[in-house]
Amino acid sequence: MDQQAKFEGWAIVEIMGHNKEIGYVTTEYFGGPGLFRVDQPELLEREYTLDRPEYVEGEYCPAGTVVKRGALPAKTSLVGPSSIFRITPCDEQTARRAIERMLPVPMTILSLPERGMIPAGVADEDGSDFDADGEEV
Repeated sequence: MDQQAKFEGWAIVEIMGHNKEIGYVTTEYFGGPGLFRVDQPELLEREYTLDRPEYVEGEYCPAGTVVKRGALPAKTSLVGPSSIFRITPCDEQTARRAIERMLPVPMTILSLPERGMIPAGVADEDGSDFDADGEEV
């Protein structure tokens, strides 16, 4: 009997149809066909500081905004190889960061940075630009 290849490790699994599964991936066989099992870890509710601008609750929030992200429960998905577009192996820290950035999680704004903290040349939500001292230009 031929030995089939197996994959085991942290990865970002991109699936046709623009879906992503991120977590610890193992290969499982049920009779003949093999499937990739993706175990996504649980993420507890936590405070998080945005490192890039994002819209939260319909409001533009610059980098530096502190938000509360909702909990993301652990889950397991079984994915057929024929539906996979790409598997990107990574370490656990990278996978958790990808879950944080790529998967939609409800957020609540806790605090916005002061206007003077907006980087130079970045347009405010009303379209005006500010210099490095936070003065409108």
